Amino acid sequence: MADEFNTLYQIVFLSTVGLLVLLERVQAFQRESIQIAGRWTTNIGLLLIGSVITSLLIPVGIYGFAQAQAPGLLARLGVPATVQILLTLLFLDLWRYWEHRLYHRLPLLWRLHLVHHSDTQIDVTTTERHHPLESILGTAVMMALILALGLPAAGIGLYILAATVVSFYSHANLRLPETLDRLLRQVIVTPPVHAVHHSDLRTETDSNYGTVLTLWDRLFGSYVDPAEASIPHFGLEYFHRAPDTGLGRALQQPFLFRNGMAYPARERSPGGAGGPAAGTPYRLSPALARNWKIALLGGISGCVLASLVLWPTLSGLAALWTNNEAYQYAWLVAPMMVYLLAWDQRRATLAINPQPDFSGVLVAIGAAALWCIAALMNIDVGRQVALVLAVQGIAMAMLGWRPYWRLFPVVALLFLMIPSGDLLQPLLRIATVKAIELFAVVAQLPHKVEGFVVYIGTHRYIVVDECSGLSYVSLAIFLSYSFALLLYRSIFKVVALSLFGALLGMLSNALRVNAIILIDWVRGSQMALTAHGGIQWMALFVTLGLLFFVLSRLKADTPDTAPVAASPEPTNIARQFAPVAAGLAVLLIIGGLLSLPINAQRTPHAATTAAAPQNIAGWQLASPAADWIADPQNQSESLSLTYQRNGREMRVLMVETLSPTAKLTESRLAPGDKEIWREGQIQKQSACVDSHCLSMLHSTWQRDKSESQRHVFYRYGIGGFTTDSKLSLRAMQGWDRLTGDGHNPRLIACIFDDAAPATEDVAAVFLTLQSAVDAGSL
Repeated sequence: MADEFNTLYQIVFLSTVGLLVLLERVQAFQRESIQIAGRWTTNIGLLLIGSVITSLLIPVGIYGFAQAQAPGLLARLGVPATVQILLTLLFLDLWRYWEHRLYHRLPLLWRLHLVHHSDTQIDVTTTERHHPLESILGTAVMMALILALGLPAAGIGLYILAATVVSFYSHANLRLPETLDRLLRQVIVTPPVHAVHHSDLRTETDSNYGTVLTLWDRLFGSYVDPAEASIPHFGLEYFHRAPDTGLGRALQQPFLFRNGMAYPARERSPGGAGGPAAGTPYRLSPALARNWKIALLGGISGCVLASLVLWPTLSGLAALWTNNEAYQYAWLVAPMMVYLLAWDQRRATLAINPQPDFSGVLVAIGAAALWCIAALMNIDVGRQVALVLAVQGIAMAMLGWRPYWRLFPVVALLFLMIPSGDLLQPLLRIATVKAIELFAVVAQLPHKVEGFVVYIGTHRYIVVDECSGLSYVSLAIFLSYSFALLLYRSIFKVVALSLFGALLGMLSNALRVNAIILIDWVRGSQMALTAHGGIQWMALFVTLGLLFFVLSRLKADTPDTAPVAASPEPTNIARQFAPVAAGLAVLLIIGGLLSLPINAQRTPHAATTAAAPQNIAGWQLASPAADWIADPQNQSESLSLTYQRNGREMRVLMVETLSPTAKLTESRLAPGDKEIWREGQIQKQSACVDSHCLSMLHSTWQRDKSESQRHVFYRYGIGGFTTDSKLSLRAMQGWDRLTGDGHNPRLIACIFDDAAPATEDVAAVFLTLQSAVDAGSL
C-alpha cells in the first residue's frame, strides 16, 4: 500500500504543480509579474536538498510509517472508519496551525522558518522553500504524533494529499475573481489569504497560519482579511537584498539572523509587492572571460578522455551511494561543489586567472598509477581515490597549480564521495564499545566487555557495524564541511568545523546506544531491534540541533565583493592543452593495463575431490566424497569438509575465486542457518607446531538471545603464500597477476560450535590443509 500511495502522491504533486505553473503563465490570472530565474533555482534547490537529507535520515515515508503502527485509540474505542478519517483530517490541520504558529513564536524555530518567508516574491515554488532542518524536524514531529496517537493511515494519507494541493494553490501567483475567492476563503486558504502571511509587516506575517482550513485562524483570532491588509512588500524586513537570493545564502540565513538586525529599507518595486522590478533580467554576472572558456573546454575534454576508462569505477560508486544509507549524502557532493564555485563564490572563482600548466599532468599520472595498483590488488577504495585524484589532476592542469590551491577547499569536497567505511567503521565500533563502557562506569552499572560484546547485568549487547554510527559521522562531516565553506574562506576553519561535525556524529551515536542500554536497564528487559528507530531519530536531532546552535553563533567571513579583473591571455598556447594531456595520460596508462591478458578465468576444480586428508591431528574425515560447488554470481567455488573427533565436529571450508577480479567475502563464514547470529569479536592468534609457526584470525559469533557460540579460525592464501592479513593477500595477488602466475586467492576456515579448541590444534589443521593444497590434492 505504501508504494501505491507514493505513486498517487507523485501524480497529485506533479499534476498540481504543472497545472498551477501553467495558470501562472496566463497574464489574466497573475497577481503580479514576477521573476523566475534565480528564485526558482533557490526554491527548487531547497526542495531537493531537504528531500534528499530527510529521506536519508528518515528512510520510511509518513504514510508508510503510519501504516506500520498498531491501531490507535479511536480504533480501540470502536469509532467508525469514516469518522476516524474525518477526525484525523481536522486534528492534523489543527496541529499544523499550532505548529506553524509556534514556528513564528519560538525564536529558535523562527530561525528555521524565516527561510520560507525570505522569498521576496510568491509563486508555486515558494511552497517548498523550507530549510532542510525545518523539513527534517517537521517530518519527525509528524511521525512522533502518529506514533503517540495511532492515527489511521487512511486519514493521514488523505490529509497529506489535501494539504499538498491547497498549499500549492495558496502560494500560487494567481488572482481569481473577488466574489469567487471570498466564497472559497470561507473554507480553505486561498492565495490572497496566504499572501497576507508573507507580508513583511510583522503584524501581518503573524497571521493566517492555516494550511488547509481558515477555520482555525478565525477561531483563535489570528485571521486577517485580505481586503483589510496593506502588504507593502513580500518577504521580510531583512534578507531582501540581491545577495540574499542565492541558495547558499538561503541555507545560511538561520545562522546569520540576529534579533534586531538592521537592514536598509526598500521601496516598492515597479513589479508589485516585493522583489526586483518585473522583467528585470537575472544574471550570473560577471560573464566568463575568454581564458576561462578555454580552460573549461580543456578541463571538460580531459574529463571525457579519463572517463573512457574510469566510468566503471564511477558507476560502482553511484551504486554504492544508492544502496548504502551511510553514503547516500554523496549524491549532493558534486552539486554542492558546482554551486559553491559557480554561484556562492563566483566572484572569487572568476577573479582567478586560469593559467594551465603541466603540474596537474603529474598528479593525473600518479592517479592512474594508483588506479592500476589498486586494480591489480582488487581494492575498490583505491580505485575510487584514484578517480577523485584524476579529477583533481585535470583541474590543476586546467587552472595551474597556484589558482588550483586557492580553490582547493571547495574542490576537496569531491573526496567526500569516497566511501570511508573500511577505514572508519572499525575505529567507530571500538569507540562505541568504549562509550558504553564509560557510561556503565559512570552510572555504576555491572558490566563486562569481551571484544565487541558488552554485558550490562544480565543483558548482552553485540556492537556490530550497524551500531558504529557511520551514517551519523559521514553525514555530519558532509553537512559541517558544506556549511563551513558557505561561512568561511580559511581552510583551517573549514577543517576545524568538519572535525567538530565528526565529533558530534560520534557523540550522537554514543547517546543513542547508551539511551537504549539505560532504557533496557530501567525496564529490566531488552527492547526489540525494531524499537531502536525512535531513539535513533532523537539522537540525530540532538546532533543536528547542536550543529545548528553552533553554526548560529559563528560569524561568517565577509563575502568577497572585489571586482573581477580582466584576465590576460595565456602566454604559452601549448599549456592550454595541459588538461587534455592529463586526461590522455589517465586514458593511456589505465587503458594499457586493461589491455594486458591478466584477467583470464581459472578453470574450476574437478567436480569431486577424493584426496582430502583422512586424518588431521586426530580429526577423522566424516565426508569422504566432497564436491567443489561453483557460485557463478560471486565468481567463486567452495569445498566443505566435515571432520569428527571425540564426539565433536569441525567443518573445514575452502573458498577460491574463479576470476582475478572476484573478491573473497568473509560473509561465507557467517552461520548459514535461519537463526540470528552476530559477530562478537575478531582476534589475531598465533601458534607453533614443531618448528612451524603461523598466525590466524579468530572470529567469535554469538547467537541472538542465546549463549550459543560459533568459533571460526581462518587464513588467506594465494599459490604457496599464506597470511592472516587481507592487505598482504591483495599485495601478493597484484604481484601474481603482474607476473602472470595465474593463481587466485583462497580462504581456508575451520569452524567449531560452542567451545574453541587449542590454537596449536587449529594450527596443525591449517598446516596439514596447506600441505594438501601445495600437493594439489585439494
